[in-house]
Amino acid sequence: MSRTCNFYFLLMFLLLASCEQDLTIDLPAGNERLVVEGHIEQGAPPVVVLTRSVPVFSEFSLESLEKSFVHGAQVTVSAQGKTYVLQEVPSTAFSDELREVVSVQLGLAKSQLSGNGGFLFYIYTSDELVGELGQSYRLRINHEEQTLSAVTTIPQLNPLDSLWLVPHLDPKQDSLKTLYYRYIDPDTLGNSIRYFTKRNSEPFYPGLFTSVFNDELVNGRTISFPLDRGEPKGQQEIDVDLYSYFGVGDTITVRWAAVDLPHYRFWYTLENEQNSNGSPIGTPNITQSNITGGLGVWGGYGVTYHSIIVE
Repeated sequence: MSRTCNFYFLLMFLLLASCEQDLTIDLPAGNERLVVEGHIEQGAPPVVVLTRSVPVFSEFSLESLEKSFVHGAQVTVSAQGKTYVLQEVPSTAFSDELREVVSVQLGLAKSQLSGNGGFLFYIYTSDELVGELGQSYRLRINHEEQTLSAVTTIPQLNPLDSLWLVPHLDPKQDSLKTLYYRYIDPDTLGNSIRYFTKRNSEPFYPGLFTSVFNDELVNGRTISFPLDRGEPKGQQEIDVDLYSYFGVGDTITVRWAAVDLPHYRFWYTLENEQNSNGSPIGTPNITQSNITGGLGVWGGYGVTYHSIIVE
């Protein structure tokens, strides 16, 4: 999400042209920006991850990732006339409850948040603030003469109607099942959802290609569709024979989260950008951040959980 992404299409053009001649181009690094991934849901404290943007073509490593965390920022969240100061907390100091919240919201295994492997993960949070349904939360960040702000709302709950399983179309793969859901959309336009799935003891992962839905075309209707199994982001290869399926004996938990429209638009446009994979013939896409003065997202979740066992 760095401004250096502006050079992505140029890179693809140069790659296509490289069959005719070798070119060496020094691309400017772009301006460094602050990047936010922050969430709050009902019954849980806020979790804000604050990092610096990095050049698209820079070397990636755990060391560089750890160096990207922003320390010492002034982070506050205001709600119902009161302002809460968020404290910076390293993963080695996470309580069991906080580790669970961070794992669920960011789709990370708890073992990745222990700090035992030498990698420290940092968040800003407050145990004095707990999210409530229907409330709005204003985030403000000050760091090195930069000011970021955003507002989000935790929508009212908008649960699934039901879940069921359908066998794989190939009789030889009858141990694999497709998860289906039925959803009854309220008769009010603008309802938006982000979903995650958890298989057995795995973390909650969002849908790989798309994790958000909006009722623009189905307002007030009852719909039934397959629901792909969530996958960890950043994996190198997808097993096309197993992708989206669940197996016999799996316990499936769906985390079905109502989100407001700015929160929905961020994930919708970001996932469109990821799915285009920098294609030079794809439709241009700009990720719609709801952060003023920076990049990323500050989003509320109104969460319900739904479970089913693959018999």
